[in-house]
Amino acid sequence: MDKFLIIGNGAREAIFATKLAKDSILFAIMGHENPTIINAVEKNSGKYIIGDINNSKIIIDFVNQNAIDYVFVNSDAPLANGVVDDLMVNQIKVIGPTKKGAQIEWDKNYSINIVNEIAKKFTPKYFIIKNIEQIDNALSEFENEDIVIKPQGLTAGKGVKVMGEHLENISQARQYIYSLLDKGEEVLVCEKLQGFEFTIMGITDGLNIIFAPATYDYPYRNIGDKGPGTGGMGCFSDSKKTLPFLSDQDYKDCCDIMSAAVKHMSSNKIHFNGVINGGFFLTKNGIKFMEFNSRFGDPEALNVLSIMNCSFSELLKAIYYKNIDKFKCDFVKKASVVKYLVSKEYPNKGPKVFFNLDINEIEKNNIDIYFSAAKQVEGSDNLYQTVSSSRVVALCCIADNIVEASTKLNNVINSFIARTDLDYRSDIASDIEIKRLTKN
Repeated sequence: MDKFLIIGNGAREAIFATKLAKDSILFAIMGHENPTIINAVEKNSGKYIIGDINNSKIIIDFVNQNAIDYVFVNSDAPLANGVVDDLMVNQIKVIGPTKKGAQIEWDKNYSINIVNEIAKKFTPKYFIIKNIEQIDNALSEFENEDIVIKPQGLTAGKGVKVMGEHLENISQARQYIYSLLDKGEEVLVCEKLQGFEFTIMGITDGLNIIFAPATYDYPYRNIGDKGPGTGGMGCFSDSKKTLPFLSDQDYKDCCDIMSAAVKHMSSNKIHFNGVINGGFFLTKNGIKFMEFNSRFGDPEALNVLSIMNCSFSELLKAIYYKNIDKFKCDFVKKASVVKYLVSKEYPNKGPKVFFNLDINEIEKNNIDIYFSAAKQVEGSDNLYQTVSSSRVVALCCIADNIVEASTKLNNVINSFIARTDLDYRSDIASDIEIKRLTKN
């Protein structure tokens, strides 16, 4: 069996680990002891270490010491820091974009300029502010309109400010722009898009793309999309590639934009493979581009990989050898729903939380569990503790339709987990939600 190395310790990496352990020997570098990943590593006598996932030397030494065949780099920070570049220089087989390829994620101005060039009709109105003198001119372009202000670089979902949600008026918007310019960043100002936000992930070898079903994410902390933004409280995909509000043509338009972006990078000799993750809005004026990620999203990866009908290790090899056009990979015609359990204080910092989770009992209900910011308490069977203020554990269910999957998750959470100090959003993918999102 081939040896694969994954880097990271979230629920997204946990499902990578689970999939890879089915037919390969798994190795992992993690920031903390993720129970799901550890179980996958031990399945086929692999090995893991706790270390800095942005430190190329640690990764390269671990690869060489263990004669690892392939490395899959998917987290935003290692990609932006050029970990893939360093591995390539050392003749290590790695799947993931170089720092230049990942620029479509870590440089929002770069990505929106590309889309404006290749698909102008799908680009929202925007202005890039490079210095203080441009602020008045930029804001005048959006007179009497709500705007979105985006820092140029990575923000882990916490740097984007929206008029009417985070900024009360133009004066606050101006002050936020000043603060970003003071840090040496260019600032992207866009029209505030109204409608349904969604993502589509394209798995690519740099030339060819396999498009996954679209996903709908819930980024806000509380029921009814209230409260602060988070890394994502849950997500769903439908039994077909579209969503309740999305037409086949809408889906195709998005896929065409992503294909054009990959071709643009290829024509400019930019190394990009792995996943191009497109964020879009369906507005009253049709599809509008929002952003690109250069990796699987979280929790979206859990939805997509749960219904993927192929070997994940063979898919990664097909990406590396640039032959996914000859690789058979499709998706089960089922809906998938993911819900995150979080501490009650999340996304704010709070005290360490201890909780019991009987994995075997939960899995008997056809629910999959992927740990994130939690580790097992030493010497215990079912006792776990949080390790940071991030999301704690993800639960995933597949069913014939979205509401059925959501209901099953709620029943299991309420039966086995509700007595703990963890919280979740019961309204994700509920019947009321799907009716709200259904296109008339």
